[in-house]
This record gives sequence, structure tokens and C-alpha cells, in this order.
Amino acid sequence: MQLPEGKTGLLAGAALAATAAGAAAYVYTNKLTCEQGVVVFLDGSKIGIHLGKCESIDELKGQVEEKLHIEDCRLFVEQAEGRPELSSSAELAAALASPALRVSGVLLLLATADSQPLSSTAQQAPKLLAIPAGPKPLPLVGSFLLYKQGGQGHPAYNFAANVFAPEKRAVWGDTVLIVLPHSGGPDGEVLKDVQPGLLDYAVATCDPEVVAELLARQDDFPKLWGRRKAERSLQAVAGNGLFTSSTLDKDWQVAHGLLPRAFNQIRIKNYFGVLLDKTRSFVAAWAQMPQGGTIEGVSDWLTCMTADAVVKAAMGMDMGNVEAKAAGQPLHKFIDAFRFCLKSALGRATVESEFGSLAAWNPFFDGAAALAKKKASALQASHDVVSELLERTRKGEIGGPQSVLSAMLNDVSPSTGDYVRLQNIYGQVMNLMIAGHETTAATLAWALYYISTHPEVEAKALAEISAVLGERCEPRADDVPKLVYLEACFREALRLHPAVGTVTRDVYADTTLKGTWFVRKGQRVDINNVALQRREDQWGGSFGDPNAYNPERFMPGAAEASGRHPNAFNPWGFGVRACIGSQFALWEGKLFLCMVLRCFKFRVPEGFARPLPSTADGGAAPTPHHLALRIWKRKESGAVLESISSQVAAAKAGAAAPAAAQKGAAPAAAQHGAAPAAATAAAEASHGTPLLILYGSNTGTCEELASSLAGQAAAAGFAAKTASLDSVLATPAGPAGGALPEAGALLVISSTYNGTPPDNAAEFARWLPKQADGSLSKVTFGVFGVGNSQWAQTYQAFPTQVALGLARAGATQVMEMRCSDVDSNDWMEAFDEWQREVLRGLLVTFGVNPPEAYVAAVNSGAAAGEAKARLQLRLLEASEPGQALSVETVIAQLRAAKPDGYHLLEVLENRELQGPGASRSTRHVQLALPAGEAGQYSAGDHLEVMGNNDKALVAAALKRLGLTGAERVEWRANIEGGSGSARSLGGSGGLSLILSVSDALTWLVDLAAVPSKRTVSLLAEGCPCPPEAAALRQLATEEGYKEKVSGQRLTLVELLGQFQSLSVSLDQLANLLPRMGPRYYSISSSPLARPGTCSISVGLVAFTTPSGRPHRGAASATINATPVGGKLLGSVRKLSSSFRLPQDPSTPVIMIGPGTGVAPMMGFLQERAALAAGGASLGPAHLFFGCRSSAEDFIYRAELEGYVKSGVLAGLHVAFSREPGASKVYVQDLILQQGPALWGLFEAGAHVYVCGDARRMAPDVRNAFKEMAKSCGGRNAAAAESWMGGLLEAKRYLEDVWAG
Repeated sequence: MQLPEGKTGLLAGAALAATAAGAAAYVYTNKLTCEQGVVVFLDGSKIGIHLGKCESIDELKGQVEEKLHIEDCRLFVEQAEGRPELSSSAELAAALASPALRVSGVLLLLATADSQPLSSTAQQAPKLLAIPAGPKPLPLVGSFLLYKQGGQGHPAYNFAANVFAPEKRAVWGDTVLIVLPHSGGPDGEVLKDVQPGLLDYAVATCDPEVVAELLARQDDFPKLWGRRKAERSLQAVAGNGLFTSSTLDKDWQVAHGLLPRAFNQIRIKNYFGVLLDKTRSFVAAWAQMPQGGTIEGVSDWLTCMTADAVVKAAMGMDMGNVEAKAAGQPLHKFIDAFRFCLKSALGRATVESEFGSLAAWNPFFDGAAALAKKKASALQASHDVVSELLERTRKGEIGGPQSVLSAMLNDVSPSTGDYVRLQNIYGQVMNLMIAGHETTAATLAWALYYISTHPEVEAKALAEISAVLGERCEPRADDVPKLVYLEACFREALRLHPAVGTVTRDVYADTTLKGTWFVRKGQRVDINNVALQRREDQWGGSFGDPNAYNPERFMPGAAEASGRHPNAFNPWGFGVRACIGSQFALWEGKLFLCMVLRCFKFRVPEGFARPLPSTADGGAAPTPHHLALRIWKRKESGAVLESISSQVAAAKAGAAAPAAAQKGAAPAAAQHGAAPAAATAAAEASHGTPLLILYGSNTGTCEELASSLAGQAAAAGFAAKTASLDSVLATPAGPAGGALPEAGALLVISSTYNGTPPDNAAEFARWLPKQADGSLSKVTFGVFGVGNSQWAQTYQAFPTQVALGLARAGATQVMEMRCSDVDSNDWMEAFDEWQREVLRGLLVTFGVNPPEAYVAAVNSGAAAGEAKARLQLRLLEASEPGQALSVETVIAQLRAAKPDGYHLLEVLENRELQGPGASRSTRHVQLALPAGEAGQYSAGDHLEVMGNNDKALVAAALKRLGLTGAERVEWRANIEGGSGSARSLGGSGGLSLILSVSDALTWLVDLAAVPSKRTVSLLAEGCPCPPEAAALRQLATEEGYKEKVSGQRLTLVELLGQFQSLSVSLDQLANLLPRMGPRYYSISSSPLARPGTCSISVGLVAFTTPSGRPHRGAASATINATPVGGKLLGSVRKLSSSFRLPQDPSTPVIMIGPGTGVAPMMGFLQERAALAAGGASLGPAHLFFGCRSSAEDFIYRAELEGYVKSGVLAGLHVAFSREPGASKVYVQDLILQQGPALWGLFEAGAHVYVCGDARRMAPDVRNAFKEMAKSCGGRNAAAAESWMGGLLEAKRYLEDVWAG
């Protein structure tokens, strides 16, 4: 279900026509040139800024500093040998005048800030190149004939053969520059400040590495629809829909937040009844064909099938095209109108095709007027049908809650907070029609052709169908995922014949591609899927000719075994523009193939040659040209066909049709085996279906999410309980002592901690792999992962492990695993969406109805479960008794109720580590540990410290609430969480405590947090002032939120201050904010050196936000300001990872810890010193430390140099990034310098410890070690990667890294 993103062949006709009409006639070259100017890249950036021609160096530097927001810039010539600096206007003029220094017509410069020299990385990087030239373009028509000629039947196939065939790629490469003259124009340009004509110079590629980069850099390479004339023609009839609009378009952003939900895993399973009924009708129609008879127009039949299916599933209306075609009756009027609109838009509607050759040659027949009239009539018919659908949906006659139309009419887009414009609904429906059936029908046609011509494939398919269905006549919903070989058949047909021949992306700013080529803003990248998906190096090898049909390519493990690039298969598009209906298409395709192959044998008619891909049969996706098939009923299909015939007859009579076909998706699930036996509670006010929500959480985030989900689930009628993953092992939930429940469902919400399970999930992680295959077959589950993508190597590792482990043990997944990236500002929106979808799916799965109040709340857009507040606070009246407790008393009572909570830790030492005059602060803090924890930590463990809000933030909140702070509040503190130390200071239920409002705001919520988009949307919904409500809705859009909320780092209180009509109470404010959570610090001491204490090294987080608010880190500022004798709230966190010194002290150790990342290394060195004092023999230890300069932030210098002198440390290697008079050096640079010596340590069994920044430092260090393996160990790239993998697996390469 994907709209062709680029109909390149059609552009040829448009361009030739434009040329014939008098377009400028000039000769194109295969080199891109443009006006002279300058493009400047900031050192380390892939994005450049374009500047006009500058007369002086000072003028140029001023523009650079203004646009890049830097000071004291230095400029270097990118294309010159040695990359010399430009220091005078004369040098600038000379550089501008030198063609050798320009790429694609512009002078490329590199810039640094703060008068810094060019980095060593930039100095050593190869020069940027222009995109390699492809075949020489012709005068007037450029490269268009590469699409028109070739005899391959379709433009994308012609281009693949002419440019990317193996022998052609050997000449031109995988990526080339081609010329498509006059394909665009100013009226179609959606990018600002683009040089006219750049769109004519397209980058064509079949390189999966380029696809991977476009995917990784979607903001730099968005899809911008409408820049080419053919796109505008299609948009004129198909509207500004989800597939025919730009990623930057507001209509796309709104629809993309809504429409994908209609095709998620839950909805697709719900559509099973619809798909089954329509496939029955199709099989019944073909069963009327005579034995050995020929079915003409196979593609037309399949189009009827897929069009009926998607409209019925998504909009609730059965167009009846399959039945009409079987009866020889006219198809639904929408089909004919739609087909002509599409045909007209794609340039295939001619006077001859529509009115005959006589009319075409009749001088008295106004063909143009007749075509225009027919097009207008077709457009009006299409609009009339959509209007009828909308009206019937509005009246409740069709659709229901599953309907896409209902969503567009009634739902707010979660991504923008807006409704779909009424004028835009037509375009969305038209797009759904194009992408929803044309492409699936085309792929099914190719699959039937190949299966009919490959008996060995047919035999394997039949064997799988028999194994999955057994004696049953039809598949059930839970059978569809088991049809693995049929899916491979479908995917292999889609590989050879992608419904989308060319996928396009646009260059949003002057930038680089593959780190090698320079591309200009306004150019377009065309990915030729035909060539990409037939590459010998990706699809050949043991699978044979990449142009031959072989479904084995898509069997489980085949891609991994062949080393196939993950982006070598691209039929669905990718990234945010990936096909939203791909899973729907797979379900539909597998179900269809299962039923038709079970009943019929197909062969092509005698003499039927291998068909060319063509759009002549009508439609957007290329189908087998005029495909016809001979058909025979299989001998063993009698019972199946009889059952199908009776089902179809019953449906027509309306007497005994399955509930799914008549009443919607929930009964369908029960009819076809998707629902357990819980369907008896449908009419009850609260059905009470059990729901166990397990969490794995170190910081409390996942525990809070579990609590939120439990509130929503209870509102939906479930009997919901929450617990930690480990705790469920101690309290069996299933029969016969089973750990997991078999009644109801299980939902898991978990994070990953540096690649390991959270502390309260460690036992579960050890338990799950021990469960036998099939032992959890009665468990229904779903998983939501919470992670930070800065930990790229371990992102979502444990949640994925849980999902795969439960599935392997036979549990049924209610929907695919979802996840959320806390490195983004809108990570909560992903959870909110999953929360809504998974509850909706569970209601359908169990065939139960939620309480009416829940339905009303959901329909109104409210959060139904918010009645169960995450933080229960009640402002006490002055007359109510009770004194506000001190913080010390509150902590004591919490510890009495939950002994593993926080302690008040006395500060024994608090000294500055930075040098005199330093602009930053880093403190060494020594703390006394309670008697129970004094000897229970190890070097490498963490100390979690509970911070508190800055006094200015608390004062601002009190002012907005109209309170003094002395008022009292009753707090219901949660003491029933999972195992492990406390994650925050409470939640809901349990202990009742009285605090002052000031203390509650100081300790319980994070006042500095940026409110989520959902929070802004909720404020907009509750805002009584229409202008302010409108302004809040604008802030809740993607653009408004990014620019004016997250980009400004606004707090909730700051936001409320801008909208005075909003009235917010204390408990409302508290529940709109995240809980105050602990911060984690690596312990920088060893219990062997100073028993009863521990130390931490803390950098102060302090800056001014764009809104002008001074920001101080909640924990670091508290630690920084706590004097000796004062107390901090904290607790030792013992790591469940292996970040420990080797048990054998003689094992070599390599430590990398720039900045405060040196903290755990200080603990390791203390421990080594203590071991040496006890007589242990130490192996060599090397420390790589990084800082700015020796005078400013060389922290622990005296201690480290002392360890060198004593022999505890064999090598101290310090990298200074801003040492006066020296170039920048980082720890990874020193690792490479010390490569030979370090390689010897690795051969002796060395262990590596890395601590610090996860985003940049940790990956750079890992890459440095892999480079060392190549240069010192003689390994190639693959072997170096394998070597690193071996270190990780053996726990010899350990990381303790955090978000930068």
C-alpha cells in the first residue's frame, strides 16, 4: 500500500511537450554548475550555509558568524591542499577566481569558532567531490531517454537497465548525476532560496548505503512533493493527501499523526473478518470458472478485491466490486471515476484511448474539450462519493470507531493537536485508494504469475498451507503470522517488481552525502528501487540470479546469512514516509494466497511470454502486462469450496454471516480464534478482565508509566495491577505456580540500564530464557520499551529481549513492541499513543466493552484514566488538624515503611576540583555512609542522589498558584513499588504524610522540566479564553512546540505565566509535571581505601535558557551548595552490570574517562593501591583522561600523578582539547597514538573501562579501538568489528556512559 513517490517515466512526456511548446533550447552538460558563491561548513558539521559572493574577508566572516551563531571564526579552503586558512580579502578573491577550488560552481570553506584551528579530523578528511556524472545527457531532453528507451516496459525498469545494470555500474557507479530538464518550475518550488534549475540535476542511486544515510538524516533529506510537474498533475486530482504531500506540509503532519493508527498491528488483526469475507467472495467467483478455463484481466480482478477490502476495512463501506465483476455488472462508480482521474493525472488519458481512433482523427471533434469534460465529471463523481461516505459516517450508518473517516472527522492528531481539514479529507481518501489497493493488487498479480510458473514454489506454498491449517477449511487470524513461506513469496514478487519504482528525497540544505559528495540545496535524490532490489552483491550469491524469482531470499535468517544490507529492500519507502499500510498489505496478501492456492491450481496460457511491467491495464503500480491465467479446482478443495459457498450465500441472505462481517472487528476476533474466553463481560459496566502490568525501572520512570497505564486500564474496565518484573517471580500469578498470568493479559514496561536489565528486573531476565518453548502459550502480552538513543549500542536491549523471550516461549503478542526515546522532547507522546492503542486492542481481543464513561472520555479526547493521579496531593483547610513535617521526619517515616529507601548522608568533604579562575565547577564530595551500607558497595557502583528544585522555581510556582508555601498538603506516598532503592519520593496510595506546600514543590516534582506536547494540548483543551486556547493549540503543533516550547526550554510555570486565563490547582500542576527523580553519580572511591565513606565527582550544570531563565541542575546544584556537615538525600546503587575490576589484579587494565568520567577510575585506582599495599601483584594499568586545559580542569592531577609514581598506574595519557598554543586532542586520538603498546595489553587479556558521554565520546573511543585492531592487529574492517564484538561478549569491554 504505497503511492509511487516518483513517476519518472511520465516526466519525460511532460518535458518533451514543454520543449516542443517553446521551452528554452540549450545543451545540458553532465556537470552541475551554478552562480558563484560560497558554502561554509562549520568544522564537524554536515550542513553548510550558502552565502552570496563577498568582496572582503571581514564581510564574509561577519556573515558566517551571524548565520552559524559563532564568534571569532576562522575560515579554511576545503578544496586546497593542506586546507590553508583564508586571512585576507586578496586570498578570498583569488580563491573565488580559481575553478579548481570550486565544487558544483561554489567555493567550499570550513569554519571554526573561538579562533580555534581546524580539527585533525577535518584536516585529514578527503576533499568533497561533485556527484559522479552518469551517461552524457542529450540536447533538449537531457537524460529522459534513459527512462523512455530500453524495452523494459516501464520507465524505472528502463532506467535501471540503462544506468545500473552490472556492466553499466562498472562504468558509472552506484550513484550518478542525471539531467531532467524542465521537470519543475517556480510555481512548484516548495523550498525557499533555491537556485532555479537545481531540480533538473538529480542524483540517481541504487546504493543501499545512500538509502541508509537518507534514513538517518530525514530532516536533511525530506520528501517534498509537488516540485516536479507530474507530481502537481497527480496532486490536482488526488488532493493533498498523505502520500501526495510534502513532509513539511501541515496537512501531511496532521494526517500522519492519525492515519497510521488505522493500520497498526491491533487494527490489522481486527480487520481479519473483513479480509476473510472479501476473499471468500473472490474465491467463490473464481470457483465458477470452468476447469482449465482462462481468466482474462487478472489484474482487474485483483484490483476489485483489494479496493473492496481496504475501503471496507478503513471506511466501513463494501463497494461490492468483486461481486459485481463476477455477475458481469458495472463496478462501483467510484472505481471508474477514480481510474480515469488517475489516468488523466499520469498523462495516459488521450482522445484515442477514451473516444476511439475515429474521434482522434476527426477534425470536427474537440478532443481536448471532451477530455476536460470527462475529467471534470470524474472528479465530481469522486467528490460525491467521498461526501456520501462522510455524511453516512457522521450519521453513524457506516464506519464506527475503527473507521479512518471517523478519525478524520472526530479525532485530534496527536502529532500536531489539530483536526484534519474538511477540505483535505477528500485528498486523504483518494490517496488511501491509490496506495491502499493499486500496489497490493499489482504485487499479488506478480506473485500469482511467478507461483504459476514455478511448480517447486507452488509445492512449498501448499505444504505450508496444509501444515498451518490442518483439516480446517479456512485460516484463523492467528494462522496468518505462521504463513512464513507465503510472506516470502509476496515479498519476493515485491522485490522484483516494486510497486514504487522510484523513491525520491530532496536536499534541504547544502550538505554532504556519504561523507564524499557535495550536494546542493534543491537537488533531488532518486532511489531506483528496481536496480536497488536486483543488485548481485545483495540478492545473488547462493540464491542465484538476482533477476530470478526465489522466495528463499526472504525466509528467516536468509538476510543475515548472506550479509544483506538492511536497506537493500525498499519497496515500502522508509522513515517517516514509509508506507503506513505495509502490514495490512502483507496480511491481505498472505490470506489471499493461502485461500486461492488451497482451492486452485494456476498456469499461464500456452504461448504466454514473460510479461513486462506495465501500467497499461490501468493503475499507478506496474502490473504484469495483460496477465491471464488458466485455472483448475484442486481435487481436495471440494469441502473448502463448499464451506466458502455456504458462507457467501449466508452473508448475502443476511442470515448466518459471521459476526465479524456484520458488526465489526471485535466479534471477528472471537469468530476466528483471536479472542480468549473472556467475551462474556461485554454488557457489564466493568468487565473486570485481569491485567497485570509489570515494570523494570531504576529511576522510577517506567514505574510511573505503569501507574499511568493502570489508571487508564481501570477506567476501561480492567482489573489492573502493577508490580516489578522481579516481584512477580515471588508471587505466582498463573495456575500451578506459574509466574505469569494465563487469564487476562500481561503488559511489560521497561528500560535498559547500560545494556543490562534494570535492578528490579534482573531475576526476571535470568528466569525468562529458561522457559521451555511453548510453556507460555496461554499468556497474552505486550511490551513497551523506554530508552535513550544516545546509548546506540544497547538502545532498547532489554525490552526487546523480553518481547522476543515471551514470544519464543509461546506467548501471544497483542501488538508489536513499541518504544520511546527519552532523548526527544516528545517521548511521552509515544507512550500515550501506545497506551491508547494497546487498551483498545485488549478490549477487542477479549471481546469486552468498556464503561460508557470511558468511551465518552476517549471520544472527547480526554484522558479517561487520569482520575487516578500519579501524585496524590490534597491541600488542607486551615481548620484541619496536623502539623507539616520536616524533611528529616518525612524521610524517617518513609524508611520505616520501606527500609530500602533513601538515607540522609552527611557531607564530610566538599572541595573544588577545577583550577583557579575556571568558568565551570566540579566538586569532590566525600559522604558518610550509614552503618548498613558502609561496606556494601564496590568500586564502580553508583550513588543516587535526590535533587530538589531551585528556590526561584519554587517561588515562581507558588506565585502562579497564589500560595505562600506555608500552607499544608496531605501527600499519599507510595511505598509499594518494586524492589531496589526508592526511585522517587512517592506516588499514589500507602502512607499519608503532611508537608508544607513549599517542601512538596521542592522535593516531589520536577519544576524545571519542559512540558510535553500532550500537556500543552491538554492546557489548550481546558483554556476558557478562545484566543489563548488558539495560541496554545499552535504551541502544541510540531513547529510551534519545537520553536517556542522545547526550543526555549520553557517550564510549565513559565508557560502558565503566558496564559493567565488558565486556572491550575496544586494537585493539577503536580500531575502535569514529571516526578523529581534521582541523579546517578559514579562513585569515585573504594571501600578498601576508606571504609564507611564514599566519594563522588560532580560537575555543576548551570546555564541560561533561551527564554532567559537561569537553570541549575536539580542534583548538581544541591550537591554543589551543601557544606561540610550538611546532608544529602541519597543511597548506594549496586550495579547489576560487570563494571568491576577483574578478579585477578594482574590482569591489564585500560581506562578511558574524560571529564567526570574519571570518577569510577579513581575508585579503581584506590582499590588497586589498597590491593598493592596488601601484597597483591598488579598488572599494568593505563588511564586516558581528557579535559580542556592543564590549568583549568585537569581534575585529580596530583592524585593521578601520585599513582604513576607509586606504580599503581603504568601510563597516564591526558588529552587537552583547548590547551593554549596547541591543537585539539581527544582521548580517541591518544588511543590511536598508543596503539602498539595497547595491542600488546589486549593480547595479554586486558579489560577496557569507558565512562563518560554516550553520544560522541563512547562511539569515537570504540571506533578508535577498532582502528587499532586494523592497524596493529592486521584485521580488516569486518574482522575488527568481530574482534570488538568478542570483547563485549566476554565482558572485557565495559561502558558506564550517560546522555550528553
